[in-house]
Amino acid sequence: MIKKFEDLNYYELFQIPYGASSFEVRQAYKNILAIYEETSLATYSLFTEDERREILSKIEKAFLTLIDEQKRTSYDNALVNSGEVPEDILIERAQKKAIPIFQINQARARGSNLARIRKKIQEKGTRERASVMVKGDVISGNDLKNLRESLGVELEEVFQATKISPTALDAIERDDITNLPPTIYLKSFLKSYAEVLQLDVKTVVEGYLKNVEKQ
Repeated sequence: MIKKFEDLNYYELFQIPYGASSFEVRQAYKNILAIYEETSLATYSLFTEDERREILSKIEKAFLTLIDEQKRTSYDNALVNSGEVPEDILIERAQKKAIPIFQINQARARGSNLARIRKKIQEKGTRERASVMVKGDVISGNDLKNLRESLGVELEEVFQATKISPTALDAIERDDITNLPPTIYLKSFLKSYAEVLQLDVKTVVEGYLKNVEKQ
């Protein structure tokens, strides 16, 4: 069962570990705002204004809580007391390592990976066939996997271009409902997946969500 947006705790919303550093909280806040703020082209057509307002409100509350040490401690204790989080997870926040050098040029690497995938698709000459493959009303994860493989694109390449976790990508392609990300993220992930493979975003997002509803 995919967890509903309103049921996500602040760590799940930001997709960060419970021991995340202040730096990671700020980075997660910046990243999620880029996806869901009103001027975002990434999710412009995926949410109504009311849905977006609700999302942004919760994002802001989550950031103000997690960035303030006192508020965060109280929030963590509430999670433990409710039984949502095991106490040992919050006993000690792990020491954070320095940011790996490769992350500094992450945006540049992502663009390079995307260009490589697009070149593959052009060389294969299968873009039109791929578009036909996803015109059905319902699109399964297996449909997406077969399509990706027909284009000669590895799952690892999709991960490198989108930074969607391999676990989430695998769950999507296997229709693994139990391990699918919350719908709020699933829509965005499907959009990125479709864009990387140069597919119609609306067709992929709506078709896959219909597939999930049938499970």
